[in-house]
Amino acid sequence: MMLIQYTLDIVTHHLDHNTFERLRVILASHFHVLTSFPSKVPISPSLLSTRLKTLSAKISDARILLRLHGIFSAYQFLISTYTSPSSNPTIAKIAKIQAYSNLLYFPLENAAYLASHSILPIDKKTETALWLWSCRFWGAYVVLDILRLHKQRDEYTDKRKWWAEMIQNLAYAPLTIHWSLEKGLGLRDVDVGYLGVVAGIASIYLGFPSS
Repeated sequence: MMLIQYTLDIVTHHLDHNTFERLRVILASHFHVLTSFPSKVPISPSLLSTRLKTLSAKISDARILLRLHGIFSAYQFLISTYTSPSSNPTIAKIAKIQAYSNLLYFPLENAAYLASHSILPIDKKTETALWLWSCRFWGAYVVLDILRLHKQRDEYTDKRKWWAEMIQNLAYAPLTIHWSLEKGLGLRDVDVGYLGVVAGIASIYLGFPSS
């Protein structure tokens, strides 16, 4: 779902910004009929682009809805860090902090999501703060996971899995920063799309059993 959503974001961006401009350049270079035509013309999004954006938004909403139960797996993860800790003290500490980050991330995102659908009586300012703080705790988890991978690199028998996990986290990192800031990191929607596609491909790869 993530891969489809972010692919749609990339496609709609190029439908809105590049299609007409490329046509103009091709006609101008081959037929010399548009040399005096303005290079930048305000263009309304096409009907196809609008529909694909709506689909992308619905998929995004569904992905967050499906994470509403994430608090339970986060709690299980926390319990496992105490009952079955890593033999490496550093990795064990990282896992515990990640578990607490998750325990804060999921309820905050859940509350923000329910507020955005008028299910919880929360004002917009508080809702925005909930989104920001949930992403900050997600960002903390991602940074810690990069550190964990750095520490455990030699322990991976499947190096491709190590790379897939690292690439996924490196793609997530700028997104977590972007969504953790009130004014963002300056990423365009298409930039978010490309990073999301990279993370999505890595996630799909990690879903396959190791050979």
